[in-house]
Amino acid sequence: MRLRRQRAPYNSDDALIPLINVVFLLLVFFMVAGTITAGDAFRVEPARIAAEARKEAAEGRRVLLVGADGRYAFDGETFDREALAEHLARAVQAAADRGQALQPLAVKTDAAAPAGAAIAATEAARLAGFPGVVLLVQRVPK
Repeated sequence: MRLRRQRAPYNSDDALIPLINVVFLLLVFFMVAGTITAGDAFRVEPARIAAEARKEAAEGRRVLLVGADGRYAFDGETFDREALAEHLARAVQAAADRGQALQPLAVKTDAAAPAGAAIAATEAARLAGFPGVVLLVQRVPK
């Protein structure tokens, strides 16, 4: 007598396992490949210029934010005009203590910021010892 072998019943969940594996691998890939950077301390809408400007990358530069209300942000700290020179001088001293070459300070101002706030930022950077100031602006398309 010959006995027939019974097949295991088809389980529809078995088809989902490869899909789950692919989704998990994509998740791991994007977690490893993505870059995570700290955001600005407050929202700044850069000034817009119509002239052709040389493309200056802010990569690796220290960025000073100037808000529409005249506040400043540097290295994740928010402060007012009175503390501006102290914060910048502290950054220059820290770079000198570590023996790092100091790059020009990038200043990113809000379009609605008072002009005096941007002027005070450049003057404080000069007095603190930064080798220069780069004003970050947004180019208007022609």
